[in-house]
Amino acid sequence: MFEGLKKRFSGFIGSLSNKEADKTSAIDDKGHEEKNANAVSNAAEKTALAIDAPVEAQGAIPAAKNGDMPAGNLSAEENEPKHELPDAALHKNPRISASTKIKGFVFGKVKISQKDADPFIDELRIGLLQSDVNYDVADRLTEGIRQSLVGREVRLKDIEADIRQSIRSSIYGILAKESAIDIAGLVEQKRMQGQLPVKILFIGPNGAGKTTTMAKVAKMLISSGITCMLSASDTFRAAAIEQTVHHANALGIEVVKGTYGADPASVAFDAIAHAKARGISVVLIDSAGRQETNKSLVEELKKICRVTNPDLKIFVGEGISGNALLDQVRDIDASIKIDGIILTKIDVDAKGGNTISILSETSIPILFFCTGEKYTDIMRYNPDFVIDNILPAS
Repeated sequence: MFEGLKKRFSGFIGSLSNKEADKTSAIDDKGHEEKNANAVSNAAEKTALAIDAPVEAQGAIPAAKNGDMPAGNLSAEENEPKHELPDAALHKNPRISASTKIKGFVFGKVKISQKDADPFIDELRIGLLQSDVNYDVADRLTEGIRQSLVGREVRLKDIEADIRQSIRSSIYGILAKESAIDIAGLVEQKRMQGQLPVKILFIGPNGAGKTTTMAKVAKMLISSGITCMLSASDTFRAAAIEQTVHHANALGIEVVKGTYGADPASVAFDAIAHAKARGISVVLIDSAGRQETNKSLVEELKKICRVTNPDLKIFVGEGISGNALLDQVRDIDASIKIDGIILTKIDVDAKGGNTISILSETSIPILFFCTGEKYTDIMRYNPDFVIDNILPAS
């Protein structure tokens, strides 16, 4: 789930943290090289002084007598002066260069510069666009991440975790738009006001799973002890009425249907009247799938809203539909004012970008995710769930 974004962010964090660690390692290696060079130089100086000193001062080995080997049976090679690196030289502090000070190496920290971050930010922006994030949203998000990272001092051992947490905070600021709609609470409120049934209209493009999603919401209501029924008001798509009837029978609830080509608004009106007469609390109204560019179907949608005055208008869209989803939401919302969104097919490797785009570019809350074919495969939107799937904390 959201594998596209997960790979982009994880790759970005790994690349940036590895670069910072490599630079610090290079500084460390340079320091050791300087120490070793200084130690060798010091040893060489001591050797030169020893060679230039008088023989008596050097403690020379006595000359051999009668052709014997020098004292101690040392070979000529072994007589060569030895130039061992003193242990003390290896443990001296290296000379701290200006770049080393900036990186805070002596404190076990690194400081992320704009020069360090820019190439990775640019790669991340491209990755977000490829993961269905809207261009303007990707630009704002990466700029926010840049500002949170550049100039930041982090402990070397915590560098990946620190960068990860900074990016999580930037994304969470977009995702933390809680669902403002409690359907069960709305039903109870309307009951106390004597205004039942609650009318919920489902809208969205063809193929998004709108009718099945409507049935899933019905199952949720039934499980909460709320009575409901379906209105088969998609009189345009072939087999749409039969599909709605099938769901109603499977759930054990009533359905009002018309004929193909009938006025969908009149079918919904009849369903509402039936619910009032039978004391049913909620009417779930299906509608024909429509693209935002189909003006005649959009006008038909407006007519349904005028006739039924729905309490909630819920847009159902595919979580895998890319940037087109944001355009659909904007245009439909401009026509009839959407109250909430349900994203379907989240289990089919949704990249996750359109979730970020919708919540960043509109004020419409995402209410639920559909995660499979069963009636129970629906979950309430939770920003923690999304961020943990996009970018786990560890």
